[in-house]
Amino acid sequence: MIFNNLYHTQEYRLPLLKMPIEARGNKQWLGDGYYFWQDIKFAKWWGDTKKCNPSNISRVYSVYQATITCNEDDFIDTVFNEIDYLNFVKTIEKFAAAFTRQFKKKPSLIEFNDFIYDMNLWQNIKVIRFQDLPENNDLIEVNGFYYKKRIQFRVNNLDNITNFVHIKNFACI
Repeated sequence: MIFNNLYHTQEYRLPLLKMPIEARGNKQWLGDGYYFWQDIKFAKWWGDTKKCNPSNISRVYSVYQATITCNEDDFIDTVFNEIDYLNFVKTIEKFAAAFTRQFKKKPSLIEFNDFIYDMNLWQNIKVIRFQDLPENNDLIEVNGFYYKKRIQFRVNNLDNITNFVHIKNFACI
């Protein structure tokens, strides 16, 4: 499988990156990995909202473009594949139910990511396509109607990333 024109956003730095930076820590949506946006508008949104923080002294962020390749058996598509989606939801809800029974509360994203890490849940999966919903009306054309999927890819291994190139720097707004 080949996915062209995916976008990675980082704070501006020199020298320019030759490969993406791994997102690490239990606050990541799908655990540690290399994250890419399917739509450049969301890559720019991520830069404006997450990379333009007070620690970004340059007040600039960079967007890179890449190709992701993997075998079908190494890929979970929770966006366009109904079986993958249903299995994905089942796994998350099974964990959440067990956690709630044991601790008498819903798990947080941090607790879920600790579970992913402890159980090596998706270690054999090299690429996951995941979607969440836009948080506001900024990148849609009809206010209040969130019809556009905000799609990300999480990649486990640099070997699945090719043609990684810098495409543009953007000033923080």
